[in-house]
Formats: sequence, structure tokens, C-alpha cells
Amino acid sequence: MTFTVAIDGLAGSGKGTLALALADKFNLAYFDTGLLYRGLAYIALDEFGEDFTKTNVINIAKSFRVNTLKESNLRSPILGKYASEIGAIPEVRKILIKIQREFKEKSPSNKGIVVDGRDIGTVIFPNANVKLFISASLEERARRRLRDFLTNDENISYDEVIKQLQKRDQRDKERSVAPLVAAKDAHLIDTTNINKEETLEIASSLVAKKLSD
Repeated sequence: MTFTVAIDGLAGSGKGTLALALADKFNLAYFDTGLLYRGLAYIALDEFGEDFTKTNVINIAKSFRVNTLKESNLRSPILGKYASEIGAIPEVRKILIKIQREFKEKSPSNKGIVVDGRDIGTVIFPNANVKLFISASLEERARRRLRDFLTNDENISYDEVIKQLQKRDQRDKERSVAPLVAAKDAHLIDTTNINKEETLEIASSLVAKKLSD
């Protein structure tokens, strides 16, 4: 069975940074499932503009291949907004489950995988060897997001980032299918007052323990 690390958490909590670091440290394959939803948003906006419909997105999802898009094109705030809305469409989530699970079967690493998202430990890989749920305060997550946006020359204010995160949190937690929630057997890590190196150290100890079992 493929060794699997499932990482879920709030937007801006640091789960993506942690997932990449864990994959590198343990030589595991990495999959950012958020890119699937951002990719759908990118195509929908490109083909239909901001008036795209639920049916448009479902049809795009049926033939979607994330590796046809450049990751650098998928990190803008507008795509994050629409990705969250698209992620609340039950039919889309059902289609993308297959793509996410296929990654495990076709993993380029025979040592295992690290997958991050919002329903990985609860829906996609409920039998993952290690489950982590990453959180941080709203204010700290907003500071991190703002720093990222400014680094990429995105013109956005701290207050606007706060509003975006609040809406994102609400959509993620209240959607009817696969809402954002920590799996019962997930290890909770609050990164509000710890840096990425400390977060990696905590998570690494959990992964190393499971690998040695």
C-alpha cells in the first residue's frame, strides 16, 4: 500500500508550504489538489468570463487535465475566489475525486505521497497513514497571504485579504459536500505562533514515526 500523508487546513495556514517540505524531506511525491479547482476556474474564466455557469464548469471538469496548465498562472487572488466557489459544486467534487485518487496509483515516487487540500483526510484518502490538519488565526493567515500577494505584485489591501479569507472559510466549512473539517484521527497543528521550520519539525516527527512502524 502506498504510504500517504494527507494534509488539510484553512487557506493561508501554511499547509502547502509544509506539504512541499515534507515531500522533499522524505522523498515523497507531492500533489496540491487546490490546483485542480484553480485550473477549472482559469479555464472557465478564459472561455466564458465571469458569467460562467455551473454547467460550464461541470463540462470542463469532465475532460480536465491539470498538467496542461502552468502553475504560475494559477496563483492569483481572483482564481482563489472562484476556485472556492467551484469547489462547492457537488458534481465537480465527485469528478475530481477520481483524478486525485489516480495520483496515488500513478505516483512517480515508490516511497509514497503527500497530498494537501481541504477534504484529503476525510474524503479522498480516509485511510491515509498520517493525517494533519493545519490552522492559524485569521489575522496571521491574512498577513501571510498579503505578503505573498505583494511579492507577486498583486494590488490588494490587508482588509480585502481578511474579507476574502472570511468568505473562503465560510464556503469551505459550510458547503454541502465534503466540508472543511479535521478528520477525527488527524493531528492538529496551529501555526499562528510557530515558523515553517518548527511546523516541519513537528510534522516530520509524526511522519518518521509512521514510516518506522
